[in-house]
Amino acid sequence: MEFPVDDSGQALALMPFDVATWTEEEARVQFQRFRWSEHGGRPTCGHCGSDAVNTHKRRRIYKCKNCFRQFSDTSGTPWAYRKLGFRKLMLVISVFADNRQAVPARTLARQLRLNYKTVLLWVHKLREAIAHHASLQQLSGDVEVDASYHGGNVRPKNVKKTQKDLRKIPYRANDRAFAVVGARQRDGSIRTCVVKEEAHARPFLCEAIAPGANVFTDMESGFKPMRGRYCLFQINHKLAYYTPEACTNAIETLWALMRVLGRTHRHIAQNYLDLYAAEAAWTLLKGKKAVGQAFAELMAWMSKPRRSPLAGYFQGRKRSLPVHRADGTIAMWKPAPRRGRADFIDKDGKVVEFKPRRTRDKTWREEWNFLSAEAFLNEPTAVPNGPGVYAFFARDETGMLTASGYVEQPNLPLWLHDGAAHIYTGETFGIRGRLLEHVRGSIRGSPLRETLLALQFDQGLLPVAPAEEHRAVVEENLTEWMRDNVVIGFKSCGYVRDMERIILTATASPMNLVRPNANDYTKGLHERRRRFRDQVVATWPAVTARAITRRRR
Repeated sequence: MEFPVDDSGQALALMPFDVATWTEEEARVQFQRFRWSEHGGRPTCGHCGSDAVNTHKRRRIYKCKNCFRQFSDTSGTPWAYRKLGFRKLMLVISVFADNRQAVPARTLARQLRLNYKTVLLWVHKLREAIAHHASLQQLSGDVEVDASYHGGNVRPKNVKKTQKDLRKIPYRANDRAFAVVGARQRDGSIRTCVVKEEAHARPFLCEAIAPGANVFTDMESGFKPMRGRYCLFQINHKLAYYTPEACTNAIETLWALMRVLGRTHRHIAQNYLDLYAAEAAWTLLKGKKAVGQAFAELMAWMSKPRRSPLAGYFQGRKRSLPVHRADGTIAMWKPAPRRGRADFIDKDGKVVEFKPRRTRDKTWREEWNFLSAEAFLNEPTAVPNGPGVYAFFARDETGMLTASGYVEQPNLPLWLHDGAAHIYTGETFGIRGRLLEHVRGSIRGSPLRETLLALQFDQGLLPVAPAEEHRAVVEENLTEWMRDNVVIGFKSCGYVRDMERIILTATASPMNLVRPNANDYTKGLHERRRRFRDQVVATWPAVTARAITRRRR
């Protein structure tokens, strides 16, 4: 495809802004110019090569006058089976080609208002076309060779004493760890392949590099047998990054760009690793090309008569990763199923099974400790005084909770433990001190105690005592009730506010008045507490706050 040239000599190619201004019919005309560029823009039968065709006006297909076969503008190419309109399809390609580093498929889908999976499939098809075109190139002259390992990162344990040195895994035994080997001709093309070990790339390099070329590598021992076929120059990176005899800085630029791709895309699936490597190599080279030439290259490569290996993606035919072996064959790799998969092999040869990471929404019920309020008051040190969440469970033999009018909601089940029902949840950075405040403190520091006393007052269960002693008697009576009827649960954890929010969202907690899913029952408790404060607490003698002496600074 030739482009018009302006006065300054720069090629004026199609840019995303130009494509966005087209109508669907104008985009179709432009697409035909690219698709049939080898035949002067005339639709040509791919079976007999005749350009004498009839055009159907309604179905937008052609019929050959020679062999009477029907075909369309996309038949027999990776464009086949497309459902996107020509305008949106060319807009995806123009944005993909115009970007200088990387553009996530989700960003493209949001900007162009397309389905994410549709955009993801098309950018994968573009990467596959790039990789196929690169595989047809042969390198010569001065060629730099290097490798970079990708994937297979095993997340270390949180606690230092339980962490293992995963660098000692033999052969990087993780089944998702692969090496991308790249060969770059200086001022020329780049070839890439995926191998399990760097030395396995020798057959690929002997096919990709013409005999007699000058090959520059690091001190990898697997490249030394290539010395008879090529003029091999090796550099020891422990001593220098560059010497007048050897340098691999040009190909190592590719690994820097692949790290950018990894950060931009957030995740690179291992069965598409070779396609991302081919895209990085093409992106590295297109910076020196004329404006719009990358778009023209993609349109030309996608228009070649060939079936895309990614056809049938939405029918469940997922792609396998071609991994080059040491004997020159190619093995097709797919990620193992999560169940029963060996995640990695440690230095002792023990297989560690895969354990998927679960969110707090699914693990909030785990690692709880329970004890009765009586046991806690007898030995408070049984509860650590660190950060975490706690929960109160009440045995309702007295009928106080039942008489309060609580009705279990179907979408918010009640958490039960050992015959006790969950009534209150809280978070703190000192569990022991906070629990002591709830169990034997006062209503000034415990909203749970105030709510329970409000329920006792509403049901006429408060003890009778002189006004000056009534407060102490009521508080002591509530402490004894909690000693006999309450079970305490606690869990040490970080992110205590997030954990409390998750618990309150997942289960009922009748005594939590401030919660994300408030209901009529909690509103009724607010009214009971107001009456309790107005009719009972107001008659108690005022308690002055303890003076806190502060050091002058």
